[in-house]
Amino acid sequence: MSPCEQALTLVNDDSWNGTGTPMTVRYVAGQSVPLAWIDVAASCPGRFGEGVLRNAQSKAKLASLAQRLSAVTPSSSPARLDGVTAMTMDTDVLDAMALAEDRAGFALEVLAAQGRTAGATLQLSDLHKSAGQQLVSLADGSWNTAGDTGASGTHADPRQKVYDISTLLANPVTIDDKPSGQTVPTAAAIEMDCARAEIKAVTDSDSPSDTTTLSILAALAAKHAYAAFQLGYPTADADLFER
Repeated sequence: MSPCEQALTLVNDDSWNGTGTPMTVRYVAGQSVPLAWIDVAASCPGRFGEGVLRNAQSKAKLASLAQRLSAVTPSSSPARLDGVTAMTMDTDVLDAMALAEDRAGFALEVLAAQGRTAGATLQLSDLHKSAGQQLVSLADGSWNTAGDTGASGTHADPRQKVYDISTLLANPVTIDDKPSGQTVPTAAAIEMDCARAEIKAVTDSDSPSDTTTLSILAALAAKHAYAAFQLGYPTADADLFER
């Protein structure tokens, strides 16, 4: 089987999805599923976004099972790129992702200062801004659209630092979320918007890449989607995927 087929085999295991399977068996079988969805995102052409959102969705499902079983919930490392020194990806993609991170960081910082938005913290804001800085640094040495490697520090920083968040300020507790059609917690919407923007940056690009780079970027976006679920974003397929 191809790497894509292998990953899909793991995530479609009946012992994880079967409704008649004992809860404990489903919980144990599901431990490998989130990583398998990252493999789908990296290995299956056209399924990057599905892999990202399914990764976060499966973690949320595992967390629910863990709570019912009094087991350990899935851990989630900070949404950063610590230790990543190079990527085979077009600078436009990394710039778009850096912009999404910076926009989310600014929104969370302002809302945290107001103190009315559950989940909006300076710590979460700093994580977004740090990831944005890391993406900009990686873009300096990334492949550009001409296929040449850029010299460090030579490309323009895409981050705007300040953004129009008037809609968020007018809806600090809950907000109408267009992609899902639901009213969701505002901080959750910010996290999911960041994840969706990063998915779009990758899926809209024709830039050649490798599975390692795609895995790293998928994991970053998936962490934001999982954070959105933890903050109250709906996890149903109808709210996550286009109808």
